[in-house]
Amino acid sequence: MITRDGRQLIDLFCGGGSVFLGHANTSINRCLKDQLEKIWNIGVLKSPARAEACEQIERFFPDRYAFAGLYSTGMEVAEFALRVARTMTGKKGVVGFDRSMHGKSMATSCLGWENKLISLPEFRRLPNIPVIPEDEVLDNLLSALRSDQIGAVFVEPLLGTGGGHTASPGFYRQLSDLCLEYGALLIFDEILTGFYRTGTPFMFNEFGISPDIILFGKAMGNGFPVSGIMLDKKYAVEPTMLPSSTFAGNPMAAVVVSGTLQFMQEMDMPGAVVHIQNTINSALESVEHRGIKLRGKGALWVLDFPPAINAFQVAGAVLEEGVLVSPTQNIIRLLPPATIEDDHLARACEVIEEACMNG
Repeated sequence: MITRDGRQLIDLFCGGGSVFLGHANTSINRCLKDQLEKIWNIGVLKSPARAEACEQIERFFPDRYAFAGLYSTGMEVAEFALRVARTMTGKKGVVGFDRSMHGKSMATSCLGWENKLISLPEFRRLPNIPVIPEDEVLDNLLSALRSDQIGAVFVEPLLGTGGGHTASPGFYRQLSDLCLEYGALLIFDEILTGFYRTGTPFMFNEFGISPDIILFGKAMGNGFPVSGIMLDKKYAVEPTMLPSSTFAGNPMAAVVVSGTLQFMQEMDMPGAVVHIQNTINSALESVEHRGIKLRGKGALWVLDFPPAINAFQVAGAVLEEGVLVSPTQNIIRLLPPATIEDDHLARACEVIEEACMNG
C-alpha cells in the first residue's frame, strides 16, 4: 500500500482480513476486468459465472453439504442463517457466545456483544471462554437448550475481535452433540477463519464435527464484498426463508470468487500460512514479558494488552514506522496476506515488537 504522500505501508490489516491474496492480485483482477465488459447484475437469474463459483466452493466441503447461495456480507449471510434455522426448527430462540462477531445488524450484534440499546428477547448471549471454563460454557448452553425454544446456536471458532481465544476440539464436539440432542442447528461462522486463514480450509474440519450450517466470506473474495453459506443436505432452501437479495450472487462477485479460489488451489496455502505462523510466533514471543498475550493461529493473530498499555497508541506508533494493523478496544489484530513477502513480514514483526516493548 502507498499513501497519498508516497509512503509505503506493510499491510497487516488487509481490509479486516478479506484481502488474503494481496492487493491488486493480477490473476483475480483479470477475472473482474473481463466481467466488467459483460453483465453486472441479473438478479435471481442463473449465470455461468455463478455456476462456476458454486462448483469451486463445493470442492472445499464434504459431500454432505450443499451450496445455498452467495450473498454480499457476513452479516447478510448470518441473517439468512437465522431465517433458515427458524424455518427448519420452528423455534425462535437463538444462542450466541460473548465477544463473538457475527455482524452488526440488530439481530447478529445481539449474539456476541452487550449493548443496552440493542436487545432482542429471543436472543441469548452466554458467557464464553476464557471468562469461564469450557465445562461451564457447556453447562450454560445445556440449561438454555433445556429451558428455551432454541433453534440455532452460533459459534465463531476463533474469536478475532474477542481476544484470539479458541476452545479445545473436545469442547466443539460436545457442543455439537448438545445441539443435535436438543434439535438446535449448529451454525459455524467461519467468515474470518475460512479458506486457510488458520492453516486448514476450515476450522470445523480440525474438530471432527459436521455443523448444520457453515458461513464463509472475507478471504473468498480477496477484498470484494461477497459471502456464502453451505447447508447440510438434509435441509433445503425454501421460499419462506426469504433467500437471495438485490446483489446476491451477482456475476461480478461470482467471477472474483472463482478467480480467488482457483488461485488458492494453485498455491501452497497451508505451507504459506504455517510459515507466517512460525514467523509471528518466533518474532513476537518476547512481548509476553510485558504482560501482552499473543494468541492465534495461522495468519490470524491477536495481541491482547494489559490496562497499562494502550493498544491504539501502539498501533499509532507502528503506523508511524510504516506498518498498518487493526486496533480494537485493548487488542491489536494481525491479519497478514498469505502472499506476504518474507522480508516484509519480518520487518513488520520487528516494528510491532519494538512498539510493544516501548509502549
